[in-house]
Amino acid sequence: MKRTAGNTNFGSIFWHQIVRFIALSLLCGMLETLALAQTRNDLSGIRNSSGARRLSSQQLQQVRETLSRKSGFTELGFDEQGTMTLGNRQNVVGGSATARALLIAGVDNNNLFELENHSQSDEVAFAQLYECADWVIGETGKHMTVFRVQVDFDDFKHLSGANEAKATFDLGIALLHELTHGVLRLPDTQEIGQIGDCDAHVNQIRRELRLPERLYYQPNITIVQTNSKKRIVVAHLEFAERSGGQTTKYRLGWFPAHVSPNARNIALLEKGLAKAR
Repeated sequence: MKRTAGNTNFGSIFWHQIVRFIALSLLCGMLETLALAQTRNDLSGIRNSSGARRLSSQQLQQVRETLSRKSGFTELGFDEQGTMTLGNRQNVVGGSATARALLIAGVDNNNLFELENHSQSDEVAFAQLYECADWVIGETGKHMTVFRVQVDFDDFKHLSGANEAKATFDLGIALLHELTHGVLRLPDTQEIGQIGDCDAHVNQIRRELRLPERLYYQPNITIVQTNSKKRIVVAHLEFAERSGGQTTKYRLGWFPAHVSPNARNIALLEKGLAKAR
């Protein structure tokens, strides 16, 4: 079970982040030494992590199934080394053309995207991209960036709302969102009520899949006070489906205490340093 936000100490969060950063830096250094001894083909594309955060076979199957549906690639899978393969790229059934282009660019990329399991993490909300290191490949002098695609599989179980909203904010969409950051270098926005370049691109995928579109990037945070004066933090997003000149809105909500109580905005809110909206 995850720690609740009410038990969070802001000072401990700071030191926890410092320790985590040092650990990640050491890990990246070890992986760099190992990877430089490998071949060029082993150093690029999308693959399962080779470290302690490696996805289980069941989690890898979840990734395969959701990305196959989103892209339409019927032969999408992972080889024995855990590297994503697309098979015959002409074998397509449904899916989004924009998602296919993104996955092709990710698989054929000179950079490395490693999938990591961060289930039950107090810091990772659904999924996030961590830029680990920049390497120079051998005598060619080519530069390569290593990204960690960190996924908390458990977080998606804590979502409440209509099925339409859950379908447009599922594991596959989250992975495509993070790949849009790394492959296309499109950023999120910090402006309240705005969608941002990254999710504007992901919304194109949603349109092609006939899914409701995300209306803004930053979740709305509200505080509910119970009769016992306990403060409960609630986060929610809104999505819109436009059809036949009509718009239907859907709301998706979750308790950050169950998803990511140590996320910076939640920690500040708990300490009264940020305002709920």
